[in-house]
Amino acid sequence: MAVVTIQGQIGSGGQEVGLRVANLLNYDYIDRLIFAQAARLLGATVQAIANKELEVRTTKDRIASFIHNLLERSAMAGAGSEPYFGPGIEVLLSKDYYSQNEQDPITTSSELDIKAFVDATTIVIKELAEKNNVVILGRGGNMILGDYPNSLHVDVIAPFERRVQTIMTREHLDETTARNFVENHEAARITFFRKAFDVDPLDSSLY
Repeated sequence: MAVVTIQGQIGSGGQEVGLRVANLLNYDYIDRLIFAQAARLLGATVQAIANKELEVRTTKDRIASFIHNLLERSAMAGAGSEPYFGPGIEVLLSKDYYSQNEQDPITTSSELDIKAFVDATTIVIKELAEKNNVVILGRGGNMILGDYPNSLHVDVIAPFERRVQTIMTREHLDETTARNFVENHEAARITFFRKAFDVDPLDSSLY
């Protein structure tokens, strides 16, 4: 019964490592796309639950189910509870580091957006951790679950040239564009971690 969080530089293979670990351990694998898909599934899944008793089998359905429960609890508790679970949650949960830092200079509204993003993601990741047996990719999971018992936090790194080659192949980009892509994404990741958690994601003591 454990939780594994995986962070990594773009193109370093973190996604592949996460999937492999999840398959070997028979753990649920959670990444940005599953967050987004689960949130979008809320309407259909909630309706299905309302219509009949539903045995939730898939990872996406399980996530959608407990996000629905969070939404219900938030609505019952009133305005003071979990304020970021409401309209637009599927957009908030599906954002990546780059989209959180695309404005330059950073404005007050974008600062608030990062706070909303972190607060909403924290609620979801902690709920996932309570269920155990999960591999969580990205999202600052190592910071959110830094003191969580039975958790392992992994950072996946690779040489810059290797990452550029990976992005060229994966995204069908030329070398110059891929280099810019890797550099910009890594800069955005570092900026996000500094603004959200006041740490440098390259600090090995965080893993």
